[in-house]
Amino acid sequence: MAFRNVRRILKGGVSLSAFKMLAMQASFSRPRLKKVCARILSPFVHNGEISVHYRCYGHRLTALIRVSDLQSDLFTVTETACDNCYKLDNAFAPDLIVDAGANIGMFTLVASATYPVAKKIIACEPVPRCIAQIEKHLRINQVNAEILPVCIGGRRGTIPFYIREAIASSFSSDKPYIDRMDVEVMTLNDVLQGRDAQRILIKLDIEGMELEVLESYVPSETRPVSVVGELHGRKVNGERLEEIFVTNGWTLTYLDFNETDSIFQAWSPAALQLAGDPHGVASTSQTLKLEE
Repeated sequence: MAFRNVRRILKGGVSLSAFKMLAMQASFSRPRLKKVCARILSPFVHNGEISVHYRCYGHRLTALIRVSDLQSDLFTVTETACDNCYKLDNAFAPDLIVDAGANIGMFTLVASATYPVAKKIIACEPVPRCIAQIEKHLRINQVNAEILPVCIGGRRGTIPFYIREAIASSFSSDKPYIDRMDVEVMTLNDVLQGRDAQRILIKLDIEGMELEVLESYVPSETRPVSVVGELHGRKVNGERLEEIFVTNGWTLTYLDFNETDSIFQAWSPAALQLAGDPHGVASTSQTLKLEE
């Protein structure tokens, strides 16, 4: 995993931002180097954060990696800024983007740069400290988005949410957690209701709730919609995901796999003809850029 992340970081070439990210990666993947890396990174820490810069379709974006959440935030930035894990198709041009499970807002930033014609971006995230980081990222990158402090689920209600690292909080209490909060759950139909949207992009990274969300949403959707997301428990849930999409005439592609999860992309029948590359080969142009 560490070597793979190094390759992801260096994909965009050598830069000061890449150097900082490599030092952050080494600080936890090579425990013996932790103190050395901390000294190397010390001059770059401001208000408990380390900034990195990258470009997406000519837009210069800034990500702030929290020292307190170093491993979690670095993973998120590496996935989106370096690896473009969701392989967005810039030909689709949605006018509404929904980032469900927004975490610290990295997908929102990339989507806003990839689709500058989008009229509305909605970031759904229930954890207050992550919402604060989304707000900061929106402000420094001059991106306009609506933040909904909710989880996306298959039906409305209020349920327990277990707080861990930024990328590991979930509805499950099976693993150790540092806090627990009750969160409001909305369906995708709730979020989309009343929105004047003709083309929609939805990103789902909702820690195991994706199947029930899609089961309640996909059968009734007739508009051009692209869904990208992470499927948890691929070996157990892959067949169910395929059934949801295929039986409703959607096209499903798996973009990446690991031992347990996978990244997927799906197109509604009405969206497929608008896609430049429905099989996920097209990708946004993102490279890390030397920090000014």
